[in-house]
Amino acid sequence: MRQRLMVLAFFLLVGIGAASQYAQAANLTVNCDKKETIHKAVKLLTATNPQGPNTIVVSGGCKADLVIRGMDRLTLITKTGASITDRSNGMLAVVDIEDSHSVNVQGFTINGVVQCGAASVCYLTGNTIKAGGIVVGGGSRAFLESNVIQDGGSSTVSDGSQMFSSNDIFQGNRQGVVLGSGIYFVATNSSFLNNGIGIVAAASNLLFHGGTISGSIGNGMTILGGSTVIFRDGTTVTGNGGAGQVGDQPPADHNPSCTSKTSSATSP
Repeated sequence: MRQRLMVLAFFLLVGIGAASQYAQAANLTVNCDKKETIHKAVKLLTATNPQGPNTIVVSGGCKADLVIRGMDRLTLITKTGASITDRSNGMLAVVDIEDSHSVNVQGFTINGVVQCGAASVCYLTGNTIKAGGIVVGGGSRAFLESNVIQDGGSSTVSDGSQMFSSNDIFQGNRQGVVLGSGIYFVATNSSFLNNGIGIVAAASNLLFHGGTISGSIGNGMTILGGSTVIFRDGTTVTGNGGAGQVGDQPPADHNPSCTSKTSSATSP
């Protein structure tokens, strides 16, 4: 009996020690100019402490198609303006976050696509994303703050996912944001400037708190298939080449410019 208790106590202590090890925060540094890679740092943390919290501080110019899968409470941050550039010639996302929660990517110049998929929760803060965009799918939620997304194709939200954008700038893209069916999109003081089309939505719910949609080559907004749009706090849709906001067919008396304190529209 006494021996059994000693064995039980031993395994209990081992279990507590392992739990304590995995609960500790890890802080790693990566300098891509010294041939270090974010991929190796992520691989190490995935194997040793996937639940986090973990922080990887990055410097230099990195070339990567990075996959973050099955990780929680991970922060990728740069204090020196590091860059991450696609090495797949557009075949893969530069940063691909899958089945992960509370992953924060902060302060980078990212040349290519950032993807948030498989029911992930992603935070993008203070990044400049060029020649790509943001792709949110698989029931994921993306929280954007103070990013610039420019010179790409489109940022897309699909498969019942959600995007929350605050103080972001979407500029010079083929389409600023494209929203598929069952999407929830909230923009607070974000700007959609000089895109081909500012926003395209089908069967989605959109809420705007302030911000501007302006300078589009085509429509400022194309709203299709039963979407609902609510404008609050002085949202401005103006100076676009096509219509300001339209349903399946723009009404004959449509004014391509509008400024609204609180209003709503539902497409047919």
